This record gives sequence, C-alpha cells and structure tokens, in this order.
Amino acid sequence: MTLATQQIQTLDYAGHRCLQLQTRHGTAVVALHGAQLLSWVPIGQREVFWLSPLAFAEPAAIRGGVPVCWPWFGKQGMPDGAMQHGPVRNRAWEVTFVHADGPDCVSIELAPCTTSSPEDPLNRHASELRLSLRVDLDEHLTQTLHTHNQGANDYSLTQALHSYFAVTNAASIRVEGLTGLRYADKLLGTTDRLQTDSYQLENACDRVYQQTSGAAQQHYTVIDPDGQRQIQITTKGSQSVVVWNPGSAGARAMPDMPDEGWLQFICVEASNAGDDSVTLGGGAHHRLVQRLQVVPWGQHPLP
Repeated sequence: MTLATQQIQTLDYAGHRCLQLQTRHGTAVVALHGAQLLSWVPIGQREVFWLSPLAFAEPAAIRGGVPVCWPWFGKQGMPDGAMQHGPVRNRAWEVTFVHADGPDCVSIELAPCTTSSPEDPLNRHASELRLSLRVDLDEHLTQTLHTHNQGANDYSLTQALHSYFAVTNAASIRVEGLTGLRYADKLLGTTDRLQTDSYQLENACDRVYQQTSGAAQQHYTVIDPDGQRQIQITTKGSQSVVVWNPGSAGARAMPDMPDEGWLQFICVEASNAGDDSVTLGGGAHHRLVQRLQVVPWGQHPLP
C-alpha cells in the first residue's frame, strides 16, 4: 500500500524496517515485523518504551516495545509445544489503511501476512479469524487490536498488548489501579490472591489481575518517581491486566536482555487473559484497546 501522507515515513530503526508516525504531539515508530510498537516520544518528553539493546534479529520476536500476543496469551489453553504468545509477533505485517487529520492526528492499520504453507500456525486461525492492529497518534497514543470471527463456530480468544514501559528504576516504581483486585501469581503458583495496596516491584513478578467491576474502561498508572513522570493506561475490551518483570535472575537467564535490564522497565499489559478469555461467536467482533498518556510530575492527566 502506498503511504498517502508525509506524516508517515519509512525508516530503519534498531535494525528493523519500520514506519514512523509524526504529529505536532510527538513521534511513534512501528516495526513491520510483528506490527510491534518500538518507540513513542511525546513532544517535550523522553522515550516511553524500553527496547532491549540485545534483542534478537528477525525472524525472532523483538524484546521490548509492545509485542502483540494473539490469538493466545502465553500458552493459555494451548498444548506445551505451542508458540509462546501466538504466531503473529514474529512475522511480517502489511499496511492496510492510513489516515492523517492535519498536524494533530495520524492513524495506521496493519494486518499480519499469511503464507500458503500448511504448517504455518497462523493459517489454522486465519481461515476463521481476521486480525488488525490500528495505531492512532495524537495527544495520546492508542492501539486497537481488532479480531473478527468470520467463521460459524465459537472461538475462545486470549491476547495482550505486552507493553514494556521504560522507567528510571523499576525498584522504585508503583502501579496504581490494582488495589482490591484478585490475581493469579504464576511464580508462586497461586490463583486467588488479593492486592491490598499499590503494586511495588520487589524483584520478579508474573501476575494476571482480574477486574470485577465490569466497567467499560479500566485505568492503571505507572508512577516513576525517579523519572518524575506518570504513564496513564486506559483500557477497553479488557477485564484483566498482566504485570510482569523477570527480576534479576530472570534477566540473567535471557540472552536477549542485559543482566540489569530488568531495572529499566515494567510490563503492564492490557489483556484478555486468565478468567478474562473472550468467546467470539460466529460473525462477532472484539476490540482490545489501550490508550496511553504521559503525565509530567505534578500535573493531572487529560480527560
């Protein structure tokens, strides 16, 4: 597809063929490999996402940014041999739509490329499910993961936007919006623990929190006191959120992460995971949305 606006440019970023979106509010970079958001720099701010300097080359999945986990999260509901987080995060995507609204807003939509190979794990799902990812850049950054069940049978879907938020020191951050929620702790092997206060990282963390309010929107905030900023996350189509960090031992065991890399990010992931799996009937649609805003220290978020 020919890009129809000067606000979207092709470039090489961290060794990947990417598209750069630009408005008067800032810039964002999306890799065509995995449709993975690699960078977002709001005007007057620093980088919002962490990207590992040791990330593997394609076709491996990219460590950092916002990987797309679909149509399953982790290996939930899948056999042990299934690809971690599904088949779309390490394949090429193509642009299907672009739109610019003057200097204030630019949008792009992408869809994963399929192959003719009968062994392609995506083909087993692409015949029934149509997937697209839309990125909107204005005073916020919004991602919308849209699934359409084009088949006649029900489909059980889990997924996530696996955001690696850059922080100054992960040991000093807090995550608000989790108080009072029940969660499964994968590291402890427990399934019904209660978060009684704001979350603070001690070392490794792998938790799936479940909302009970059923509200259309959910709100979470990463508070980075050492970096003097807050990152506000608003989700739709999601009644769960994943908080993950490998900790010091986990980082040392990952060849695509520096040993101290775990101190530079926290993953807070808009998701449909755990008890929040989505059953899509024939012809049904589902949209998983996250809207992000960086709030300088001492200021309040935009409505």
